[in-house]
Amino acid sequence: MQTTTNLDRTAAAGSILCVIHCLALPVMAVSLPFLAAIADTEWVHWAFAILAIVASLSVVASAPSARTPGFLVPAGLGVLLVGGALFAEGFGVEETIPTLIGGILLAAAHIRRLLSQP
Repeated sequence: MQTTTNLDRTAAAGSILCVIHCLALPVMAVSLPFLAAIADTEWVHWAFAILAIVASLSVVASAPSARTPGFLVPAGLGVLLVGGALFAEGFGVEETIPTLIGGILLAAAHIRRLLSQP
């Protein structure tokens, strides 16, 4: 149980980092252009997304209690949106909105699961 709690915390943190990154980047671009240039590099997007996705999949793989529709539906949609956002620019689609929605869905699914555990 403790292992999945830590995985849930890691997945929620990774998802929240994605959301914060998407929301903070416009502010950073105005106030600290150098920092914004670093934060907007492609590897940063991939690192946050992979952290959130791998931690989420690890929870599902290691915790049978995570294999319920109440967790799988929001977490699955979140993974699809965050993962899809990594490839959005290649199709001429803005990546921010799917990343925000996906990150919020992932974080909410993991936080809800954490709060429901004894």
